[in-house]
Amino acid sequence: MNAQLLKKQFPLFAHHHDVVYLDNAATYQKPQVVISAMSTFYETSYASVHRGLYELGEQATEQYEAVRGQMATFINAAHESEIIFTKGATEGFNMVAHSWAAQHVNAGDEILLSQVEHHANLLPWQRVAQKTGAKLRFVPLDVETFLLEFSADLITPKTKLVSLTYDSNVLGPVWPAGMLEDIMAQAHAVGARVMLDTTQAMIHHKIDVQKMNVDFVAFSGHKMAGPTGVGVLYIKKELHDEVEPYQVGGSMVYSVSFDNAVWAQVPQKFEAGTPAIVEVIGLGATIDFLNTNVNFEQLARHEAALTQQLVTGLQALEGVHIAGNTQALATHGH
Repeated sequence: MNAQLLKKQFPLFAHHHDVVYLDNAATYQKPQVVISAMSTFYETSYASVHRGLYELGEQATEQYEAVRGQMATFINAAHESEIIFTKGATEGFNMVAHSWAAQHVNAGDEILLSQVEHHANLLPWQRVAQKTGAKLRFVPLDVETFLLEFSADLITPKTKLVSLTYDSNVLGPVWPAGMLEDIMAQAHAVGARVMLDTTQAMIHHKIDVQKMNVDFVAFSGHKMAGPTGVGVLYIKKELHDEVEPYQVGGSMVYSVSFDNAVWAQVPQKFEAGTPAIVEVIGLGATIDFLNTNVNFEQLARHEAALTQQLVTGLQALEGVHIAGNTQALATHGH
């Protein structure tokens, strides 16, 4: 993997030769192939999906659904129906909070988070706790090592959901080796469901949802070099009947009368209204770009080398104090 050749595929840097872009935790720049795929779709293939019985509409639907298959393969989901397209990770967390937790979390139950969660993985659970009488518990952060410290007593028979970040958008890697996997195993042992925020991880790691045995996963397209306005919520197939539709309207119904409605099968059941069609097409181009250009092991080494250079330079500056685990950053890169 040649980092300089990779950088040349991002057109922003051709227009801003002096820019060193360091805001990737907020959003990633887009490679030309993603921009071109969206533009080409608008110019040559645009139509609504899942509705029209004309050729252009059917072709658009095929392209849209093909991305679902791409994403299922990319994160090793067992079924394409486990991939739900959303506006982003925030909508994914709110959907699980509204459509699963509201029906399965009760007074006295516990929801386990960490002290480093993004607001998107904190505020929905605060609302659930306020409405149901459930209790939020938190894996604490060690402010010396900037790593999370889990103790077994944080998971109890009352634990109903564990929802944790894979990597922090502020601190980067926050889990000691093997700890996150141990937490998920303990959660499942008491019958709790597990949700992961992999938003920051998708561009740095190869995520395997089956290997992790996770129930829900949320992430955003724009933080993996894809478009804004599109994300993914992974819902394990075994849980599909436990989750109610987050929104109701067009596309998510099988039949409708004046008095009642029957929902469509998953994933359409969870995708009401006209979706972000072009953004999903762009997300498909993003997956192709990553598969073609990024070796995650090589990327990790490159990121670690850059981070080590940055940390060394900052430490040499008088009056600069680095708040973070410099050893972990130098090892993991981001």
